Amino acid sequence: MSSADCLVVGHRGFKSKFTENTLHGFQKCFDTGATIFETDVWTTKDEVLVISHDVNTKRVFCDENGNETDYNILETNFEQLKPLRTIGSGEPLLTFQDVLRWFCQVVKETANPNHKIMLDLKNANPPKLVRLLFEDMLAVHADLEWWFPRIQIGVWNLRFVKFLNQDDYFQRLFRGTNAYLGYTCFHIYHISLSWQSSLTFLAYNEYLDTLGKDRIKFKIAGVSLIYVSTWSREFLEDFMPAVKKQNLNLYTWTVNRVSQLRYFCAIGKVWKLKEYGVITDYPDQIVDALAGERWKNAEKQLLMESWPSGEQQNVVIPRSFMLFAWIAKIMTYFFHPAQLSVNQLFESPVLPHEKLYVRPKLGNRIFAFLQAWGVF
Repeated sequence: MSSADCLVVGHRGFKSKFTENTLHGFQKCFDTGATIFETDVWTTKDEVLVISHDVNTKRVFCDENGNETDYNILETNFEQLKPLRTIGSGEPLLTFQDVLRWFCQVVKETANPNHKIMLDLKNANPPKLVRLLFEDMLAVHADLEWWFPRIQIGVWNLRFVKFLNQDDYFQRLFRGTNAYLGYTCFHIYHISLSWQSSLTFLAYNEYLDTLGKDRIKFKIAGVSLIYVSTWSREFLEDFMPAVKKQNLNLYTWTVNRVSQLRYFCAIGKVWKLKEYGVITDYPDQIVDALAGERWKNAEKQLLMESWPSGEQQNVVIPRSFMLFAWIAKIMTYFFHPAQLSVNQLFESPVLPHEKLYVRPKLGNRIFAFLQAWGVF
């Protein structure tokens, strides 16, 4: 496996150059050669799935007259949100079905089997959102298997995965489905600010293996980590063996520098991961970097000769990475998404309509500021 196998995912489409979470941005992402774009999903009060990073419309959307808006998507019916437009570019607030219909047309026109949509199911959403996802897919293209290789589902909280395994609706929906292009189901990812949190999801995979064989099991297929959480010896020595043991995929976000890309590709190569990729605001630059002639030599600088076992190479962590990883570890305390303690109990029932209230925290703003200035 070489660094060219690293997949490139456009963050909210092509966030650095085009308005986030718009069809124009998604298309421009694909135009760079990236094969995946990442986007964010919320459910409205009346259960219409819409595309927005924030639960509040104030930062991105204005009304049809250009006035500021201040809607909480979870508490607002879609008819009130339908007229909203992106500030500046005037593009509509998209529904999930809007994106799916556009995506189907792209697949038809390009015949590219590698195009995918990576979904970020925001933490405060109720678990029932996953059922709404599948209903929307079937409403647009009534072949669930066709969607298997094309939609990646990212979750922050274990309750979404538990709901998939507990609710009989999903057993009925998926029973009798067949593999399509090598996929037997959707790939589900744990999105996290720390690899330590992902260990709970890996343990849940193992828990599912202990259950009877009469039910379909919905496991995570991989982990999507903030990039600084990979910058430690503990990550390499404690977490990566667990990832390899379960043959999981690995993504990292938001990678906007070649040095960060090079380091992550070294991890993918050393551990011979079957799938790994970076989520970036600059898909054009990352695609070009992976294709560059100087890439191969630069990558070697991050590889030592061997592990003591002689079977694997070790990854060199730049000292500057270690410093920022330590800072980020402290900051994580202030803005890690809430997890309900009851969700640590794998057998506890999930409430389908339960929403989480996550208070905005200072750490979010600090980290966004530092990243914007290139500190991370």
